[in-house]
Amino acid sequence: MNHTANRTLCCVSILSLISAASLEAQMPKPEISASVGAMQFDASGTGTAPVFALRAAVPIVGSWLLWEGNLSYASLNEQFSDVGTRIGVADSQLQVQLPFARVRPYLGLGAGWLHYFNNAPPRATPPTYSAAAGLRVGLSPRIAARAELRLRGWNPYSQSTSSGFGNTAAEWTGGLAYTF
Repeated sequence: MNHTANRTLCCVSILSLISAASLEAQMPKPEISASVGAMQFDASGTGTAPVFALRAAVPIVGSWLLWEGNLSYASLNEQFSDVGTRIGVADSQLQVQLPFARVRPYLGLGAGWLHYFNNAPPRATPPTYSAAAGLRVGLSPRIAARAELRLRGWNPYSQSTSSGFGNTAAEWTGGLAYTF
């Protein structure tokens, strides 16, 4: 073979490998993640509290529609209470993400239950509703960084605020995800 044919074959081989790698990065894969952050809340008073979350996401349709399960915990230091109010959340979301190879922004809507571990109101496990906007950034084929803002409302049976919920929160979290 001549020199030009060798170059052409080398270029075609490299382009094939690059396209195969980018296709592999877009294949749907389940992921688990751990995140930490801050929850700005309006419950029995307002404030900011640390929040911890464990999440698992599974692709439903291709790599653009996912189901995510979430378990999170926060200890709210409420203004009108002598002790911190510890809460746990179990909810799930449907998320629509742009299936780019490295950076995947997403939007989600979900529902679940919020449980008061102490300082419980009459309804100690009210429903909670959430909306999320986030970003997954691939750091390697198996590891991704996550950043998310999750807006949450719960306890619609108590005094209603302008949002229609008795309590609201904005959860700002960041963490790492592992795909398998």
